[in-house]
Amino acid sequence: MLVEEDETLDVLCNENLKIIQKKDGYRFSLDAILLSCFVTLKRNETLLDIGTGCGIIPIFISKRGFRNPMLGIEIQEDLFHTAEKNKELNQCDNVDFIHGDIKVLAGTLKKSFFHVIVSNPPYTKADTGRKSPGQSRLIARYESQLDLETLLSISSALLERKGRLYVIYPSRRLGELVYTARKYRLEPKRLRFVYPREGEAANLFLVEMIKEGGTEVAIEKPLYIYDNDRYTEEIGSYYCLKG
Repeated sequence: MLVEEDETLDVLCNENLKIIQKKDGYRFSLDAILLSCFVTLKRNETLLDIGTGCGIIPIFISKRGFRNPMLGIEIQEDLFHTAEKNKELNQCDNVDFIHGDIKVLAGTLKKSFFHVIVSNPPYTKADTGRKSPGQSRLIARYESQLDLETLLSISSALLERKGRLYVIYPSRRLGELVYTARKYRLEPKRLRFVYPREGEAANLFLVEMIKEGGTEVAIEKPLYIYDNDRYTEEIGSYYCLKG
């Protein structure tokens, strides 16, 4: 497959995962890998990725051995085309992508409810924080096109009863997420805090929410990213896909 001059080709996971990305646009981070490995997926369950970017999450999950039907939605046309290329490059025939705004597409998607929704959403409110250079990264990092409440309300509408929503989000916004999720009948069931290193404060959390679930939540063991300057053994294992 031809890699354009404005693109890079990253070969990961023992050469079992190949991802094309724009050099100057939004590029996926470790957060997407953490979220992909936090998701649980049962046989025959359908998955929707809201804001799929280059398609990293459904493609990574597929390369982990899950052949479930997966659909990624991406509002940015250039990222959508990149996701399509990555699907072909990685031979993920169980993964499909749609270009469009989830707020517009939600009505059509309601015709077939999903068992699982996953999203690595923008972390920063639209009117706060230091702005990212470039429109692509701005849309991906700031809530200019999709804020937290909209994500949760649409996810609740698209999930079947007892369906699951998986999100990675800044720890400083945990209270906001829990409060807003409950407005839309989404109950946190699994929560795992992410720490840069032992002894440092958590900067992210992974959460599994169940539509119309009970109120009990399991707090899982801490997830540490680095041991000194290297990835921890657990993080390293995430990149050990088998061919």
